[in-house]
Amino acid sequence: MDPDTAAKWCEEHSSQIELCIVMDIPADTWAEDQIRQAVAALTPDNRGLILDIEANPDTPHMYVLFEWRKGVPECFQGASVKLTDDVEVRLVQPSTPRGDHANVLDVTPTTGFPPATFFTTMGKLVETLAKNSATSPNYGYRKLRFYSGKVPVPTGEEDFETWIDQAVQAVEEWEVADTVKRQRLIESLRGPASDVIRNLKRDKPGCTAAEYLEALQENFGGVEDCAELIHKFSHTYQKEGEELSTYVWRLDKIIHQVILKGGMEPSHASIALMDQIFKGALPLDPIMLKFQTRYQNTRLTYSKLIKAIREEEAL
Repeated sequence: MDPDTAAKWCEEHSSQIELCIVMDIPADTWAEDQIRQAVAALTPDNRGLILDIEANPDTPHMYVLFEWRKGVPECFQGASVKLTDDVEVRLVQPSTPRGDHANVLDVTPTTGFPPATFFTTMGKLVETLAKNSATSPNYGYRKLRFYSGKVPVPTGEEDFETWIDQAVQAVEEWEVADTVKRQRLIESLRGPASDVIRNLKRDKPGCTAAEYLEALQENFGGVEDCAELIHKFSHTYQKEGEELSTYVWRLDKIIHQVILKGGMEPSHASIALMDQIFKGALPLDPIMLKFQTRYQNTRLTYSKLIKAIREEEAL
């Protein structure tokens, strides 16, 4: 994929070019969740979102469009990045639209202003436009992919688990009124999923974006209730031969479902995860033995935890 194509891909998702990169990843290397977790481990203080994934028709690779609300991290601004010691992926930086600044010097002689005054005036204009853009409800807004609730999943749509994960993250990060959040969610829904929200609004006028997500979870998510999920979480153990990082990913997926169903506050997730790791990991796992000594009385966030584990696994 070339930079111009990457830029067009960003525009299709209503995302700002300067906040995105495209990763060229061998198709059989990792699943989407693993890609997301690996990127999160490299940038724990700047959470990114996967906007889209496309297969490369010419090679056994796939393209992953990633967006960071706070800007592309420095480690992703080069030609490639190592997600692990064994996996290095090529990065495609979207091109900047031509013509934005190319004619500034040519225009200067025709303005009638001395050059210094001209650039001062232009600087103030740019600053004003930037402030106005930042306060706009659509500043940095990216559209969610479509979800209808139909099975099998139609072409161009996400399965529910992928869609709800993206939607929850997006709703948390959209710095707009709840009415705007609800509108954006509705824009991404089709068919049966749209019907669920229509019925919810009829039965409960004034419901929130969080209640939209809760209703969709109840209709299209797993049928397990909170108690069953918590029981499943507390009885999930590391398998023989399973890497500790893979075990942690499995636990995280379960605890995420618990949070979505309202069974746990997000702020308690890291504590619960650490407790279950110490309880459920294989007692003779070499990395776990180090962790029992080093982190028994320390509570790490998920990002720091998975980063520490992967660093140990890479040794």
